[in-house]
Amino acid sequence: MKFNEEALLLTNSDVQKYLSVDDVIEIVENTWKWFGNDEIIMPPKITTDMSPLGVDGWFNSMPNYIKPLDIAGIKVVGGYNGNKKLGMPYIKANVMLTDPYTGLLKALVSGDWISDMRTGAQPAIMCKYLAPKTDNVTIIGAGLQGYTSLLCMSKTIKMKKVYVCDLSLEARKNFISKFDGADFELVDCDNNELACKDSDIIITVTTANADLVKASWVKEGAMVITMGSFKEVEFDVVRQADIIAVDHIAQSLHRGNLKPLAELGEIDENSFDVEIGLLLAGKQTYVPDPKKRVYAQIVGMGCPDVACAETARQRALKDGNVKIFDMQK
Repeated sequence: MKFNEEALLLTNSDVQKYLSVDDVIEIVENTWKWFGNDEIIMPPKITTDMSPLGVDGWFNSMPNYIKPLDIAGIKVVGGYNGNKKLGMPYIKANVMLTDPYTGLLKALVSGDWISDMRTGAQPAIMCKYLAPKTDNVTIIGAGLQGYTSLLCMSKTIKMKKVYVCDLSLEARKNFISKFDGADFELVDCDNNELACKDSDIIITVTTANADLVKASWVKEGAMVITMGSFKEVEFDVVRQADIIAVDHIAQSLHRGNLKPLAELGEIDENSFDVEIGLLLAGKQTYVPDPKKRVYAQIVGMGCPDVACAETARQRALKDGNVKIFDMQK
């Protein structure tokens, strides 16, 4: 028997042709729900740090199998410090899709736009279901992923004022210019404390390893979301939270803001009130309370990226105008 070993190649432009921002938000929410329903196999991500051998970069390997889509795949995404000199973004991502029964390659998909948009979709969904109030928002980190976060949030929640914080004035101005005509006010702010004290939602999306938010700046009923790879807020922000929520418990103990607290023995697998997939699957209950502070850590899961890539692949096949290559040649 001869197997068909033809595979698709989808560029970043192809992906944007077949997926919208609204599509990505829906796919991320569905994928989180499938994960909560035990319909996804996904081990914690593995990081390969190449710096000990002189390569100034790292990458994560994020394999998974998604039963509702019957697809296996792996997202490979990393940070490459030399990219800036080349005029390229720091983060680069690719997704490989394979047949779960034979291992035959189904597609190689550019993961850049997918990764950026699914990153933005995550806080948008978290805020939709967990935030007690959404009027005033603070975004700390005026980079690409801060932009996609606010873009996606504008589609899931109602906001009145958004404070934009970043060390770079140019980055703040550029960020704000992208939301010209938005139905919420954008405020250029170089003072994190000033921005945070009146905010209902505070999001850090940076590469920093610093206390960007202090516990005394977080008001009653506010929600703080950290999305960086390192420590971004004071430990007391977590300690004083009434609700602790994550996207993935196992990964959250080994990454981001919660990793040091886990190493200190202050946080373990029983410390979390919400794992978003379980909530969406109806296995947990949660009612936003305007008197309770919420802390959420989002470390990122590879399954939404694979789901987005597979959705794009299926739509490309229906369209018929796709790049196909034969793995046997």
